[in-house]
Amino acid sequence: MNEPLDENKVAEAKSAKEVKTKSVRKQRFNFIVLGVLVLVIAASVAGVMWFRQANTPEQRAETETAQGPLKGYATGSLATLITHETPQPLTDITFFDRDGKPHTLAEFKGRVVVLNLWATWCAPCRVEMPTLAALQKSYDPAKVTVLTLSIDEAKSLAEAKNFLDVHEPLVFYNDPEVQPLSKWNVIGMPTTIILDKTGMEVARLGGEAKWDTPEAHALIDAVAAK
Repeated sequence: MNEPLDENKVAEAKSAKEVKTKSVRKQRFNFIVLGVLVLVIAASVAGVMWFRQANTPEQRAETETAQGPLKGYATGSLATLITHETPQPLTDITFFDRDGKPHTLAEFKGRVVVLNLWATWCAPCRVEMPTLAALQKSYDPAKVTVLTLSIDEAKSLAEAKNFLDVHEPLVFYNDPEVQPLSKWNVIGMPTTIILDKTGMEVARLGGEAKWDTPEAHALIDAVAAK
């Protein structure tokens, strides 16, 4: 005669089985997650290694800073100069002189333009400004114009004008809408963009530089000769 089932024992056995099943499922899940993480890490490491091999500092320098006929001028104080394989268009904008009169880049076509973007709150901008003034003194402004474009707010215009007044023969211009950041892809101050006689961008340099150096004159002379 069969012994009657003990309901408590049955319940305990069932519960133990469920716990074991859940434990096995959890272990399998953890194993799968771990496997996926290993694959992701391996792929990431492989990607980084490929990027480093395919983009050595020399190769990155070649693609980011030294292209086209002007690449040889990226030396000395202009070592970080970005030059282009071919001249690039620069979106025209409206900006204002010290008296509030509007101007555009189109007005400066026919001459080489050293377009310097600066602000009074930018310490490197202040440091390099005397060298830009010296550069302008070396050239006829009708042939080479150093166009210093301030992006200061209205509350800082008086200070900006006073600062530029002691750096003759530079002329004060201001863009209160700070258009260069979006229209010219400028990400920091100072930034200097070199335009040829047709108004096309041939080079640019982000950060402080010395513009009264032989290499700077050589660059401007090369652009002016075309």
